[in-house]
Amino acid sequence: MSNQSETYHDYVIKNGQFIGKFDEMYSKFNDPWTQSTQPNKYSRMAGIIHLKNANIKSVVECGCGLGYYADWIYKETGIIPKSIDLSAVAIEKAKQLFPKLDFEVANVSTDLLKYKSYDCIMLSEIIWYILPDLKGIFKVLEAEFKGKYLIVNQVFYKGSQKYGTEYFTNLNEFIKYVPFTLIGQCEATSVNEITVETSTIFKI
Repeated sequence: MSNQSETYHDYVIKNGQFIGKFDEMYSKFNDPWTQSTQPNKYSRMAGIIHLKNANIKSVVECGCGLGYYADWIYKETGIIPKSIDLSAVAIEKAKQLFPKLDFEVANVSTDLLKYKSYDCIMLSEIIWYILPDLKGIFKVLEAEFKGKYLIVNQVFYKGSQKYGTEYFTNLNEFIKYVPFTLIGQCEATSVNEITVETSTIFKI
């Protein structure tokens, strides 16, 4: 059991500092980010629409967590994503939850070349965790995935963001940061949320 005073956030980003203890988090908390219910569906649904609109047939979902979004993608598009996550604990749980899908432990910052045959790389709510590696990831995509697609689902915060502000703080700033051609974007929120859900698709 976890300490009642801590939350899964304490293992990710705390007090404006990146922690990144994902295995420990998935070991202590059954459903971080309420992945099982996905209460804020704007960006995830938009990501699925991007896949359909671009007629994408294969996708690598980077940051799959427990696999619930992979299952949603499959149900909506018929695509079984190659779903990867840094956390071996998360991948083991995802395999148990969705045994017909395709999960493996991998690091998007170092393992992208393994997936050159796929039509699309999707960064699924992981931008804040890979900020120092983003430019290197973009270089690999530019060199090895030209003509393919990059989809980014990402949450931004309404004036409360403390981490990563030197990179970007909103969707428009993020789009300017990405060196590829924007072909679609979605930005949505509800009035009682502190977050803004976004999804973008770029042609590499």
